[in-house]
Amino acid sequence: MEWHRHAGVDRPTIVSQGTCGRTSLFLQRVLKTQGFNADWVCGRPRSGPLEPEIGPFGFLCAKSWQSHAWVECGDFIVDITADQFGAPPVLVVDRTDDRYNKGNRDGALPEFVLARRRAVDDIWPQWQRISAGGPKGSLTP
Repeated sequence: MEWHRHAGVDRPTIVSQGTCGRTSLFLQRVLKTQGFNADWVCGRPRSGPLEPEIGPFGFLCAKSWQSHAWVECGDFIVDITADQFGAPPVLVVDRTDDRYNKGNRDGALPEFVLARRRAVDDIWPQWQRISAGGPKGSLTP
């Protein structure tokens, strides 16, 4: 919710909406610290919101492709923000699941890539404290 408040949104319809990049990057970091080979991947079907589709990339939702990010770990796709597309909130599916198709690159502008990394860096120390058995509470700085 802190990520939404920072963007000026108090109550999103779906909490995970618009957070797949940051959330997946966070999940990748968690998995890597646990010894898993995890990759952050994404797909973007258009070069811009009003542009025509450039390819079947991202997450396939109701016959159209949506920009999306997720984690690939071993033979699996781990997606903890799929509920923004009407799927269950957590999907762990085979890497060949037809709903997913990664693109060749991250289409975000450099300042948004940096903001994504900073958002994860900001909550990382709190995650480490909580995962080590420290006091529970908000992950907000």
